[in-house]
Amino acid sequence: MTSLYNLCLVWYINQLTSHYESIYVLLVSVLFLVNIRAQDSTKTVQKRIYTTKPLNGSEAPSINGLIEESSWDLVEWSGDFIENQPDENTPPSQQTKFKILYDQKYLYIAYRCYDTAPDKIEKRLSRRDGFAGDWVEINLDSYHDKRTGFSFTITAAGVKGDEFISNNGNNWDGSWNPIWYTATNIDDEGWTAEVKIPLSQLKFGKSKEQIWGLQLTRRLFRKEERSVWQRVPQDAPGWVSEFGELHGLIDIEPQKQLEIQPFAVTQYDTFPEEDGNPFRDGDDFKLNGGLDAKIGITNDLTMDLTVNPDFGQVEADPAAIALDGFQIFFREQRPFFVENKNIFDYQFANGFDNVFYSRRIGRSPQGSIGSSPINTEFINRPNTTTILGAAKFSGKTKDGWSIGILESVTEREIAKIKDPDGNRRETIVEPLTNYFVGRLQKDFNDRNTYIGGIL
Repeated sequence: MTSLYNLCLVWYINQLTSHYESIYVLLVSVLFLVNIRAQDSTKTVQKRIYTTKPLNGSEAPSINGLIEESSWDLVEWSGDFIENQPDENTPPSQQTKFKILYDQKYLYIAYRCYDTAPDKIEKRLSRRDGFAGDWVEINLDSYHDKRTGFSFTITAAGVKGDEFISNNGNNWDGSWNPIWYTATNIDDEGWTAEVKIPLSQLKFGKSKEQIWGLQLTRRLFRKEERSVWQRVPQDAPGWVSEFGELHGLIDIEPQKQLEIQPFAVTQYDTFPEEDGNPFRDGDDFKLNGGLDAKIGITNDLTMDLTVNPDFGQVEADPAAIALDGFQIFFREQRPFFVENKNIFDYQFANGFDNVFYSRRIGRSPQGSIGSSPINTEFINRPNTTTILGAAKFSGKTKDGWSIGILESVTEREIAKIKDPDGNRRETIVEPLTNYFVGRLQKDFNDRNTYIGGIL
């Protein structure tokens, strides 16, 4: 490409000496060739490869942040990170290196984050997914579809962050909260971290040797600098598609999940008694129970089941007031609906709207009381709609099929009303409702193109 560029440039300069009217053509052609060279530079970034090894009976590393077990000697360090932000393709201020091991149940990662000023390492405590201070992160494209991935972040303070990556890095879903283990330690060379990720939390096909997409990123807080293991040019078409590769995963068995979680919840509320109001007599006792289950049909496809779910442990939505009368769209945080949520995303209007909004399942009752109640009537109206049961079959196969089927039934909700004369009546504020959504998508053209639909 360089030779072609120089040859064309010389030819046009020679033409310019005798044809001054060629100036416009020269400038356009040079810019065109420069653009070709810029595009070609993206394509010539060499994919890096890290080859891991199995423990093969060696003692598994103890996750304490100290890289001291002899089992870590089974593999070599990899490093030579390159700066990604703010000055792409330049040496970073501080270097980073890592190791990866595995056995039949876990993936183990060790980090050494060098820092010439250990006292300046920013170690801020935060909630999960806070991403505060210095951190290091691993992204795994275990599907190797070059569009989706699993991200595991650990800060210098030991705070975990995890996200599911989709749409080639354009969407990072922090509501995904897998089970994994980590610890950190600060010493005179910088800081270290150890990570243990259960293979059951990742999705991959069944083959003798796995090849996964791999990327590692470090944030140096005091300079707001990001360095990466696999260089990603600024003009790259995406994030996941530019990953390096993880080799050496031999004969690992896909992990089939089986989780059954029955629950019982009691609730006792006390409040000031209201004269004549049978619904506000000073206290309220509730007993509730249900079941959540997750069944791995294959490592690629999962069946989620729930009966009368309780979402009391889910983070509350931020306070918001709708002044324009339109619905406010909140992030889905309920565990049942978070699993493989990206498969059900069918966005349009430049990503500002979605065909399927799962928060409508189990929403507040939308019906009216009927005839307008008078001020002296007492009303007991349910705040939420009970989900009697729901099932979801979802996942992505190694052949590139993304499948999502969700079926849910919500209970009929009734508001109770008492008038001043003691007469009682009931009215339906939410009918017995069935919700169904089906999503199918297929990758082809070496995973660079996909086609699908939603019902």
